[in-house]
Amino acid sequence: MAACALTAGSGVAQAIPEYTEPNLVTTLRCDSPNPLPGPPIPVRVDVYNGIPFPADGLAGPAISLIASNRAQPSPLLDYTVETRVDWRNLASGRTGSVTVPSRARVVTWQVDLHPGRGPVVFRIHQKVGLMAFVPMVNARNSTCAGRASA
Repeated sequence: MAACALTAGSGVAQAIPEYTEPNLVTTLRCDSPNPLPGPPIPVRVDVYNGIPFPADGLAGPAISLIASNRAQPSPLLDYTVETRVDWRNLASGRTGSVTVPSRARVVTWQVDLHPGRGPVVFRIHQKVGLMAFVPMVNARNSTCAGRASA
């Protein structure tokens, strides 16, 4: 008769890397003129840094800009938004630009910047229109600026 011995080793497997919460640097007001009749659209942009795994899938660290509009959604039409962020790393002199299109019932978008380590200044250009058979009907433009460290 043969005897079988099973041994179980204790080890720790970690499929997902340790996640650290991003750091909220500031919230910017980047209001946009309304393509519908009515008051300007209040747009708040939360600026985060210390993001090891950005939403765009590229390697961190990154600065993430997340815009939201807490106002009433458009009653019938979607907003179409084209957001461009131009940035400059003040330590290295490196520059770049990221453009992101979006479409939703409220003005919302997310842009991830990969400027390298150091202080960064950026300018946000928003173009907000309506989706009425074609995108960007009655488009309105706005800009705002901010800074953060990557």
